[in-house]
Amino acid sequence: MINWKESKLMFWTIWFLAAAALIFLLQQIDFILNPLVGILTALFMPLLLAGFLYYLLNPVVKLLERFRLKRIYGIAIVMMLLLGIVTLTILMGIPMLIEQATNLVSGIPVFISELETYALRLAEEPWMQQVDIQAALANFELWLREISSQFLSGIVSSVGGAIQMATEIAFVSITVPVILFYMLYDGKKFLPFVVDLTPVRFKKNVKEMIIQTDLTISSYISGKGLASFLVGLLLFILYSIIRLPSAFLLSVFAAITNFIPYVGPFIGAGPAVIVGLIESPARAVLASIFVLIAQQLDSNLFTPLLVGKSLSIHPLTVILVLLASANIAGLIGMLIGVPLFAIIKTVAIYVIKMYREYKLLKSPIDDKKYIN
Repeated sequence: MINWKESKLMFWTIWFLAAAALIFLLQQIDFILNPLVGILTALFMPLLLAGFLYYLLNPVVKLLERFRLKRIYGIAIVMMLLLGIVTLTILMGIPMLIEQATNLVSGIPVFISELETYALRLAEEPWMQQVDIQAALANFELWLREISSQFLSGIVSSVGGAIQMATEIAFVSITVPVILFYMLYDGKKFLPFVVDLTPVRFKKNVKEMIIQTDLTISSYISGKGLASFLVGLLLFILYSIIRLPSAFLLSVFAAITNFIPYVGPFIGAGPAVIVGLIESPARAVLASIFVLIAQQLDSNLFTPLLVGKSLSIHPLTVILVLLASANIAGLIGMLIGVPLFAIIKTVAIYVIKMYREYKLLKSPIDDKKYIN
């Protein structure tokens, strides 16, 4: 006879029904959830940027502390350096990006004209006599006009969106430095605070979990950030050698997408190959070779040296995580999907470990032996 009081099936059935009832109840009070979702959405980007900058700059602050400089002074120096870099980027980098993006867009009609010329020459070949090139070009031109009209109508309808985006950028610009300052100044208090709130028997595991999670995030962001910078710098030098248009814009895009494991370099290579193809097939081939060289250096030198094996995730799992995160949140999801999965994996491992230890400790225990 089944003892329902000790049955695992009964236990999980009750938990499943309770979760289903909770989800149903939450759906009925969306007037409460919608404001909460809006607040979380507004705070997501500032917290994400501040957290990224924290793990990027905290090693610099620790390095300054080794030179017997007080942490508050080190934070002030790092914040001023960050402000200077942002200011230089706005004054020099953004106008360059806008100029190169404008040149890239203005070169599209030239590419289309050259494509039409090449198609007409191809139509003179005997084996192409049966293909109606003129009709194909007419359909292609009609498609371009439709795309252009949709683009212009999108620009007109997105004026309100542009204003909202400007407001969000201003909000982020104000909140991120404040959040970053307190993260750098009070971040070391987080571990003792959480450990003090933890029951005695779990203190050691919780402390190890937080330390391991912090190491995982820190090594990935700081190491991958430096590796991506090296990839972008290398591609900028190589693109400039062959005088590829919009070299700075293309190298910045490649550095950003390099944060995406495995598929990132190929995403960053797409615009460079297209721009090279607009100029000449030879430049497209050279751009592809340069991206391949940068990808090999990153996968075999930069990332192993700077990041190491901090994530410890199987390549197939990484691909599945990228597919899921891209479907959920697009490019941002692909950027944060893998490190977020690594964090969840680390937390899950320690939670399972603590649960197993708890199940083994059915007899009365002496909490003193669990104190670290």
